[in-house]
Amino acid sequence: MFRPLPFNLRENAEKGQEMLGKALETVMEHSFNPFDKVGGMLFPFRVDVIDCENCYELFAELPGFTKEAIEVSYNEDGRLRIKAERVVPEEPEAKYLCHERKAGVFERSFLIDDVDETEVSVSYEAGILHVILPKLEVKKSCRVFTIQ
Repeated sequence: MFRPLPFNLRENAEKGQEMLGKALETVMEHSFNPFDKVGGMLFPFRVDVIDCENCYELFAELPGFTKEAIEVSYNEDGRLRIKAERVVPEEPEAKYLCHERKAGVFERSFLIDDVDETEVSVSYEAGILHVILPKLEVKKSCRVFTIQ
């Protein structure tokens, strides 16, 4: 089973509270279709997940990152974590007229119960991270017992 973890509240409650506060502020400020902007604040990058017969396929939009700045990990408790870091050089004398590009650490986590972690495949091209998570084989054998 595949379950997204939107905030990582257990690990960082303050960050989750701050993101929720920003989302609520955005809803109050924008009367026209606010949910698109709220989604961008709740989730640091967009992800599509496809449930195929033998695997899960995950596509994450990470434009402007290098392969070296992206880390994909899967740990024993079934948590897939995608973490990317963007460092923007500070220019102390720069006078920004518009400053919308965000810097820092961007992270998403998902709980996945049935992944064969030895066969996971990760690739990155044209700003899209592609993760293939093969499912563990389910034993389909059935043993019938004789009732005495």
